[in-house]
Amino acid sequence: MSILLVCLILFLLVIGVPVGFALWLSGLAFVLATGATSLTQVAQSIYSSLDSFVLLAVPFFILAGNIMLRSGFAKHLFAFMQSLVGGVPGGASIGATGASAIFGAMTGSSVASAAALGRTMIPTMEALGYPRRYTAGLMAAGGTLGILIPPSVAMVIFAELSQQSVKSLFLAGVVPGLISATAIGIVAFTIAFRHGYGTRTEAFSPHAVWQTFVKAGPALGMPAIVLGGIYLGYTTPTEAAALSVVYGLFIGMFVYRSIGISDLPQIFLDSARGTGSILFILSGALFIGMLATLVGIPQSIVELITAYNLSPIGFLLLANVMLIALGCFLDGFTLLTVVAPLLLPTVAALGIHPIHFAIVLVLNIEIAAVTPPIGLNLFVITGISGTSMKDVAIGVAPFVAALVAVLLLLTFTPYLSLLLL
Repeated sequence: MSILLVCLILFLLVIGVPVGFALWLSGLAFVLATGATSLTQVAQSIYSSLDSFVLLAVPFFILAGNIMLRSGFAKHLFAFMQSLVGGVPGGASIGATGASAIFGAMTGSSVASAAALGRTMIPTMEALGYPRRYTAGLMAAGGTLGILIPPSVAMVIFAELSQQSVKSLFLAGVVPGLISATAIGIVAFTIAFRHGYGTRTEAFSPHAVWQTFVKAGPALGMPAIVLGGIYLGYTTPTEAAALSVVYGLFIGMFVYRSIGISDLPQIFLDSARGTGSILFILSGALFIGMLATLVGIPQSIVELITAYNLSPIGFLLLANVMLIALGCFLDGFTLLTVVAPLLLPTVAALGIHPIHFAIVLVLNIEIAAVTPPIGLNLFVITGISGTSMKDVAIGVAPFVAALVAVLLLLTFTPYLSLLLL
């Protein structure tokens, strides 16, 4: 029966049925065909799982991300980072990476980060002598930092699926996020230096740094307020998410004045659509997870791993290979909500720390966002940059290699993920 359920899901995904509908249609067909449980029990179980204070953070973070997308935060952040390193040939690539990391700490979303930063940085860096293919690849890779550097929507979802602390997951993402940003920055600067990109520079100016810092200051305050409130114990993650919405609206409407009352309906509508899509997929994933448990899929995986006597590291390496392969054809959110719950019992059986597994999983989701043919960031940057998907995929390839190297580093060194816990 378990093979029937898996094959049905894969068939619907392959023929192009949207993920949420594929999960629900597969689950309902399976229940009606096998009588594994009752539809009443399904409704009660899904409702109780989604009736969660933690999950309230998701719509707030999505709304905050859309507000910042419209408010011009990215433009001011890049200008500030550019003033710090723009005097160095190739330095704008470091500035772009730094802006990606900071913006990722505001939005919690890979796609939102790539979209906001790409619109600002691609034309600006092209004017400074950086080829569009290179900049498009850098922006696609930089956008992935939004789902690792806290706050992160992906980590909120994982917390609900695994019953882990959101605060602990956010803390665990800090060091790996900085390592990933450093790796992307080093690769970006190395390529730019070797090929002579960005030779048109302006001399370093303390005055320019101060001017751009003053303009970027309100944007820089966002992660400080949100994450500071969580880590210092003043707010829960959900309360911090709501605070980020209020702060973002205030800055966008009264400081930068880039958002007006007339913009709010569209911002709220886009956020509602994004939230509805995520929660619909999550509900389908919870449904499939319940059925998978009933038919013994997690137990079968545990028995298979036990039979081959895999070590914790061996299992994580095998999981990485599987997740990277699946990430070429499934989006990261599907990996998070469908595949991860099936692996969690094995993680527990092998004594792997669930927080360490979460970081490894999120890094795989990062890689999935920039690997063709389904990488969402590739589609976003292709539309923004006006280049072809092939050019973006070629441009992002060195950064994918950097992310894989970081994945291996963090797989073998759980200490880096658990350092701040």
